Amino acid sequence: MLLVVAWDGACFEVVDDFVAAGDMPALAALLERGRAWRVRSTVPPVTFPAWTSFMTGTGPARHGITDFAVRDPGAYRVRFVNSTYRRQPTIWSLLAAAGKRVGVYAMPATYPAEKSCALQVCGFDTPLGASGAEGFCHPRTLGDQLMKRYGSLAIEGVPQGRIEEGWHRQAASRLLATIALRTTIVCDLLSEQSFDVFAVHYMESDTVAHHFWQFDDDASPRTRQGPRSTIREVYRALDRALARLVAVAGDDADVVLVSDHGSGGCSDRAIFWNRWLADGGWLRFTSGGGGAGARALRRAALKLVPAPLQARLFGRFAGAASRLESRARFAGIDWVNTSAFSDELPYYPSLWLNLKGREPGGIIERGDVDSVLRDLAAAAMEFRDPFDGGRVVSAVRRREELFDGPFAALAPDLIFELRQPDGYSYCAGSSLGGAEASAMRRLSAYEMRGAKGGSTSGSHRDFGLMVVAGTRVGSSDAVTAEPLRACCTMADAGVTALALGGVAATPAMEGCSVVDCEVRSALAAGGQTFVSESGDEVSAMPEPSDPTLARAEQSIDYYGSPHAYDAAEEAEVIERLRSLGYLP
Repeated sequence: MLLVVAWDGACFEVVDDFVAAGDMPALAALLERGRAWRVRSTVPPVTFPAWTSFMTGTGPARHGITDFAVRDPGAYRVRFVNSTYRRQPTIWSLLAAAGKRVGVYAMPATYPAEKSCALQVCGFDTPLGASGAEGFCHPRTLGDQLMKRYGSLAIEGVPQGRIEEGWHRQAASRLLATIALRTTIVCDLLSEQSFDVFAVHYMESDTVAHHFWQFDDDASPRTRQGPRSTIREVYRALDRALARLVAVAGDDADVVLVSDHGSGGCSDRAIFWNRWLADGGWLRFTSGGGGAGARALRRAALKLVPAPLQARLFGRFAGAASRLESRARFAGIDWVNTSAFSDELPYYPSLWLNLKGREPGGIIERGDVDSVLRDLAAAAMEFRDPFDGGRVVSAVRRREELFDGPFAALAPDLIFELRQPDGYSYCAGSSLGGAEASAMRRLSAYEMRGAKGGSTSGSHRDFGLMVVAGTRVGSSDAVTAEPLRACCTMADAGVTALALGGVAATPAMEGCSVVDCEVRSALAAGGQTFVSESGDEVSAMPEPSDPTLARAEQSIDYYGSPHAYDAAEEAEVIERLRSLGYLP
């Protein structure tokens, strides 16, 4: 069988020291008998677009999941996405259509579940408590069965809305317990049922980096006293989980261990992009502000209403959650005097033009786009850090440089790559409709607490990891030497898993199997099947009329509208994303 183990946010920069110290013997064994790659994440390097690229073998501009939320056409408004916004078949559906029995547990960006899988339980973005939605698992009765047997699905994540004294110790215990319980559930499923392919995702490696980096990194500008070695303990727990999963899968199983991005430390300096734009004359705030008021209203609603009731409250007012989120992002901007603006997301430094004909209050003529983008790029490259004098922006990319596909327009017009002063990422915050007076400043201790609306001490990095091992995969003595590790993309990683499952890439896929690299050239030459270097016959690349591809695509409505969350579901998902640190 093929076993896929997903560690969110894992990277060699973190695990190498743990492996060298003997803390991760299961990973060490996997490295010894397999191959390793650094995996380049998507832009931005976050959960939804990255894991969807793995699951489809394509980039965000082709599969349509470019972020947690997308801009509503013709509006200064956002809506949050789910798997129905995905416009390419997943490797799970392709494997199932080829006759494989597939199980998927806790993978993000999979809600609602795919019925082509023999078994699927969706990930942390599942709105379990909002409306009793039936789409969080397949078969429909599976959720109740697992809840009755284990008391939890072990997918919800650690609550991060209020971080007070003692929270980190409680969170550490819960992270370890959730890893153990999810592993038990999956091992039981593997023992009691027969699968050709099974994938399980662990969010805990991402959560621990976000919240505990400050305790383990003495060089961090945000270092403080607290429970040390929690990151190490979580990775030790993940290693124990890996050992259990590999043992249950069997000696003849192929194993793909993969992550969606890396992790590192955050600076105590924050950038306020809309204030920077206002200082440069690109944006004007309204005289009455509004952004601060919208955020205050949102905070008050969340503070005064108990968490279990929030989704039901927002659910009674259709679109209330997304409207409140949109107002918090965009309120206080004088659109008729604004040329460019930012979502001010902590993980996605980027700008939108206020384009006439696209934005409702757009003022930039299409004929002026090139010159405005050129001027913005030049200004960004001159943005200086007031604390060390260094450049803030190391590179500027236009959308078309990074995105190629039918959904490229969902991405911002200008994307920045930022310098990391002393190795730590800049934070980002809301300009609060002009209330924020500086384009960059140091954060207060309260702002760095990591709760909703605050800033966490760990952040994402561009490179994750992949380790592939099994009877059909050769080993390399050089894979543990970090400078010699080859690189691949998330799409490559997904196509690699697909090939190990016995199915080759579809014509739309941008990735290539890094284990059997000759798959692409052999199939492009017109072969119907081919035998890999490991001696296994791999199905030919499906043509558009191939029944296997047709069966996999049956669940995708390419021309219809995605099925948006209902109001209650959206409210729950928004707050879960915010509590995990993805939204300001």
